[in-house]
Amino acid sequence: MKKIFIGIDFSKEKFDATLIKAEGLKECAPSMHEVFDNKTSGFRRLVRWVKAQSEGLPIDTWIFCGENTGAYSIGLSNYLYASGYDMCLECAYKIKHSAGILRAKNDKTDSMVIAEYAMRNYDKIRLHKPQSSSLTCLREVFLYRHSLVRQKVALTVRRDEKRLTQEKSDARAFMSFTSKHLITEINKAIYKCDQKIKETIAADDELREIFDIITSMPGIGVQNATCLMVYTDNFQKFDMDSRKIACYYGIAPFGRQSGTSVNSRPKVSPFANRMIKSLLSQAALAAIKSDINIHNYYQRLIERGKHPLLIHNNIKNKMLHALVAMVRDRIKYNPDYVYQINKSAA
Repeated sequence: MKKIFIGIDFSKEKFDATLIKAEGLKECAPSMHEVFDNKTSGFRRLVRWVKAQSEGLPIDTWIFCGENTGAYSIGLSNYLYASGYDMCLECAYKIKHSAGILRAKNDKTDSMVIAEYAMRNYDKIRLHKPQSSSLTCLREVFLYRHSLVRQKVALTVRRDEKRLTQEKSDARAFMSFTSKHLITEINKAIYKCDQKIKETIAADDELREIFDIITSMPGIGVQNATCLMVYTDNFQKFDMDSRKIACYYGIAPFGRQSGTSVNSRPKVSPFANRMIKSLLSQAALAAIKSDINIHNYYQRLIERGKHPLLIHNNIKNKMLHALVAMVRDRIKYNPDYVYQINKSAA
């Protein structure tokens, strides 16, 4: 049973920590607060501080909790995991909406809210486990590639707009020339990212096996497969639950019903990762063209008068559910098997 709850509010250079001692859901001592440097020396000082305040309680009664802020939180989280302490990284949105009405807003208050969240929910939260070095590398390169693609699109759109809206001038010629040069260099960097992604996957047996299974499905290419592995921690993050992954992708429909006045039909939620949703949308469009079973399913629903966007979302759900089942059973895509599932679900 946990008795020491440490809430951590991360920032770039420092982090605030609030320690709560509790028996069950009842605090048994005043909370304590301290600020530490967000580097290795600060991590060590945090552990010493908690030991001094814990009054001899064993470390298996401690739990550290913080918001998942990416680069700012990963250093301490990995340090605590390697040192044998329980650490969890939670979604900031969940913590915020569990806090009730708040009037104050500062780092000390935030760390207190996080500590209270850990105290009330420690039996439900998932403990932090670092990604493998290969998966971490894959994530960084994938996100870097995505940022390069966005830069390329921004340059291309601006260059083409100037060609349409401006007459020939020195400024237009200058922008066109420099944009062309930058786009060429970005294309080279994107190509190197693609090569690095393939090398990273090929060098790791587990990643390579999952990658081969995923890409056996028509419509799923390198980027979609990489995205799925990165955001699901190679299918370890969501307990192999395709419904949870569909929620994260923003393709799971939810209804709204309350009393007699609120009763809307199920819709997808905008609260989702839109970047990875757009990648899956491209995969669905490709699958409609390349997979005869999915194409026939699409045509059947069109003939029944279903809206194309609804059909596309159905296809994305079916693809995602099939992908999770393929990875769980360690089998490659079998169109006849998937067809039977789709036929029974249609």
